[in-house]
Amino acid sequence: MIKNLISIIVPVLNAGSHLETLLPSLVKQNYQNFEVIINDDKRTDDQTEKIIAKFKDKLHIVFLKENISMAQGRKSGAGCARGEYQLHLDADMTLSSGVLDDCIKMMEMGYDALVIPEISYGEGFWTKVKAFERSMYVGDDIIESVRFLRSSVYSKVGGHNERMVLSEDKDLDLRVRAAGFMVGRISNPIYHNEGRLSLKKDLKKKFFYGKTAHVFMAKNPKHAFIQANLIFRPAYFRNWRKIVANPVLSLGMFVMKILETFAALTGFIVAQVAN
Repeated sequence: MIKNLISIIVPVLNAGSHLETLLPSLVKQNYQNFEVIINDDKRTDDQTEKIIAKFKDKLHIVFLKENISMAQGRKSGAGCARGEYQLHLDADMTLSSGVLDDCIKMMEMGYDALVIPEISYGEGFWTKVKAFERSMYVGDDIIESVRFLRSSVYSKVGGHNERMVLSEDKDLDLRVRAAGFMVGRISNPIYHNEGRLSLKKDLKKKFFYGKTAHVFMAKNPKHAFIQANLIFRPAYFRNWRKIVANPVLSLGMFVMKILETFAALTGFIVAQVAN
């Protein structure tokens, strides 16, 4: 592994338009000692490769075609990483300019893995509701997960579980913490583009996650029970003032969480019956 080098790993599928936002944010990073590993899905049929080519002179990019799923795409990308550190991102994210610099400073203080806060944004009412919900979780170790970690730590805990579809990032986070590694957090955020979220699309995703939840539940039964509590989460009680101050978004959030609970439960039941 190359000392102080950061390997930024991004699994993608038809994500060309998102990369046009993510890659410029990497060019603007204060800390520039990094490589970008983009692991594309074989099903991609957009202009991903052409967009990546635009940044060949500005960024050191390794392009792979080994992505099958989010967890597998992250792990196979990590297999090509040369850096002492790894940062796992989604294509629809952008970084504020001080993220990598802050991560390096924290690692030099002795931390093994870091949580980076996420700020969601996008268009439409339900996107605002989702962003409002996720703002509740900033600083909450129950929900947030490590994204930046030493490559040696990633290897020691076995990396991402390739069978995991639901919460593959939280599964990795739990194993890092259980192994006793020192986990910290930075304040500079990642911005997550939710696009225009529709309630139908959101519930369809939760139904799919419910169908695959048994893998996460088998590995993390205690935390699975916590994750399954979509409505009465401690973060909501801690942020009661924010909820009271935003009645419309709060009502939308609780309507969404109730429907998500039913969608996920239905997906789980369907999967169990099929098996």
